[in-house]
Amino acid sequence: MKALFLTVLIFSTAFLLYDRFATPAGQRVVFENPPLDLPEDSKPGAPSVDTTPSPRVTQDSPSPTSSTTSRDGFVPPQIESLESLTKNWTTIPTQAFPRQVKLSKPVKFRMAAGTSTLPAGSAAFALSAQSNVLLVAPTQSSQARGQIFVHDTDLPVQVRESYERWRRGRIEMAQAAWNKRQASPTSSAALLSLPSAVEPTGAPKRNADGSYDLLLASMKSGHVTDIKLNKIQRWGTPQQRTIDNQNTWAVSVFYETMAFCGPIDAEAQAQVRDGKIVRWIYPGSGEPVP
Repeated sequence: MKALFLTVLIFSTAFLLYDRFATPAGQRVVFENPPLDLPEDSKPGAPSVDTTPSPRVTQDSPSPTSSTTSRDGFVPPQIESLESLTKNWTTIPTQAFPRQVKLSKPVKFRMAAGTSTLPAGSAAFALSAQSNVLLVAPTQSSQARGQIFVHDTDLPVQVRESYERWRRGRIEMAQAAWNKRQASPTSSAALLSLPSAVEPTGAPKRNADGSYDLLLASMKSGHVTDIKLNKIQRWGTPQQRTIDNQNTWAVSVFYETMAFCGPIDAEAQAQVRDGKIVRWIYPGSGEPVP
């Protein structure tokens, strides 16, 4: 019986050693190492898709970052929390990189010549993120690479500061647009009409440079503040659609805007009906463009 026990113990130990050191990552039964030299006691989550959040501002759903109605009647836009935008720090847009971060834990770097370690408190360059793990280098031009968890650096502090500036800016833009509408209530987007800027079909007339006088007039009148004329990249082609059970022309404008992580490419859509712009939305989410 003792011999049988020893035999089982020897085979079990051999299996565990093989599973730990010889089996390729992702195929292990018992052990599954985190990437590179990350701590054994806190594995990163599953990889996330590298996407950039579009600007998302809504007037309806509750949000922890929204504020109450002001005395003059202005209702601040409700903006997604930073945790929601980053999916609890598992999806950080590529626009956030590269940037210098401060390490709160030591990081081992691997290179062709061997390995080196930067101690806690050192500065390194974050190059990208996958799930909740940063790929870092000792300097921006170094070929050495290491990995560290997002929250073991000051990256969340840096991004939160950027987010707060962006959030305040979105509210200020919405306030400015609201003030302009209150000062000239008859110049709302739905009432702006330029007969000479519309084709007989009802579609907005396109200029030689691709722009549309109807859309430009709407922007210059302050109906949307997120789109800056000098940041427009290109103009879309009018598409005839049925919206609100009515014949409508939808025209996209592609432009650069600021998000919490820095400048991003965005798309806004003007919906034209009866020669007038009835609304501006983000076509991906259907939310109004501030």
